Amino acid sequence: MHRSFRHALVVLRAVACSLTAMLIGAANARAQATTTYTIGANAGLVIPVSDLSNFTNSGYTIAATLGMHQTLSPLAFRVEGSFTELGFNDNSDAKHRIYGFSLDGIYNLGQASSNGGLYATGGIGYFGSKDSNLQTFVGNVDTQTSWDFGINAGLGYYLPLSGFTVYFEGRYRNIFSNPGQAMFPITVGVTF
Repeated sequence: MHRSFRHALVVLRAVACSLTAMLIGAANARAQATTTYTIGANAGLVIPVSDLSNFTNSGYTIAATLGMHQTLSPLAFRVEGSFTELGFNDNSDAKHRIYGFSLDGIYNLGQASSNGGLYATGGIGYFGSKDSNLQTFVGNVDTQTSWDFGINAGLGYYLPLSGFTVYFEGRYRNIFSNPGQAMFPITVGVTF
């Protein structure tokens, strides 16, 4: 056999062995990575800013969440359905209500730890806005629900406990409506 041909066979075998080892390693890593699903809820204070603060006061928000995380990845995903209510500046009975659905990514900013950790979050959503109990010359009225897209981004801290996780989160949410609806929800949540 020619010497260069033998050398090529040795190199080919080395490449084949390396590729096989990489594929087996990737398969083992994938087998060890498990996907976990969570269900949760959060609630907190909402501070309106920009155009929204011209006609509303601070209010509250509540939400239900479904999450998905693969154990070997710093990235997780969460679907959130939320309800926000803000009072009007000049009318104690009138309320500005926002119904929302969002898909958020959650990126762990440090090593996963049993002591908790800092994370960044952000995503897109679809939000419906409606005013209730507006006083007019004919009495109290409700407006039609107006649906618009929005974005959000923020930081949070999670703390794993026995059987559940508590998290604290501050976000900036901007709904692309007219007038614009920007706010800072500050929430405390729990996931199981």
